[in-house]
Amino acid sequence: MNTNIDFLIQTLNEEKNLPYALESCSFADQVFVLDAGSSDRTRQIAERSGAIFEHHEWEGFARQKNWGLCNLPIKAEWVFILDADEAITPLLRHELIAIASGKVSTKNAGYHVNRYFVWGGKRIRHCGYYPSWNLRFIRHGRARYEDRDVHEHMVVDGPVGYLENEMRHEDRRGRDYLWQKHLKYAELEAREMVKTVLGQSTGGLRPSFLGNTLERRRAIKERIWPYLPGRWLFRFFYMYIMKRGFLDGNAGLDMCLFMARYEMEITRKYRYLIKESAVA
Repeated sequence: MNTNIDFLIQTLNEEKNLPYALESCSFADQVFVLDAGSSDRTRQIAERSGAIFEHHEWEGFARQKNWGLCNLPIKAEWVFILDADEAITPLLRHELIAIASGKVSTKNAGYHVNRYFVWGGKRIRHCGYYPSWNLRFIRHGRARYEDRDVHEHMVVDGPVGYLENEMRHEDRRGRDYLWQKHLKYAELEAREMVKTVLGQSTGGLRPSFLGNTLERRRAIKERIWPYLPGRWLFRFFYMYIMKRGFLDGNAGLDMCLFMARYEMEITRKYRYLIKESAVA
């Protein structure tokens, strides 16, 4: 069945997650696995499923996906950007097909999709991580990612909408791997904060306290967050109390403590980079 949908999945050593992602998007016309040099069984898993495997040296989260959108032989009108630790739910699959096939009339150039996190085997319903809206479903050629090192957003040429159904996020590579990944993210986050403080922001998503949710979040992130003392404590209080992470039980507490520790790493790396820039 021609669904008029292609998928793009970015990978690096994703043998534990990739089978679930590929199975969930098996309805697509084409699935592209854009790999940055995996040393595990990622390639074998992708090719065995019928996906198109393409190696491209790592350029960064945004540039890697932009390269894929521009250079892979995508034929469908619609493209879904899926992370390897995510999966399309059955209800979301039906909704995507209805839009791409024209059963649902739309002038939108893209759609935000909500995802829910599974942490320690339990679905997280609070902690500030639900709902978690991401612009992932786009008309091919109508969107690109902003040039940002981490937590990049997509800039779309045209109106955007919101899908009713959700996708699932669950990283199965273990806690040690997850922490090492967040240490890398902390470095990237700290560098972005330094760029903001030094007035070196590269643009992209427009920060605005009066804009949409993403624009307001970016305004807080760039104009308030770098200057707050004790950010790790504030982050824990925000996630566990204000966003009612305590309602998620032990999994919620564990997630909030993990992210507070992550915030401490960002602060530590940020202070080092600021001191380094002053010396330079």
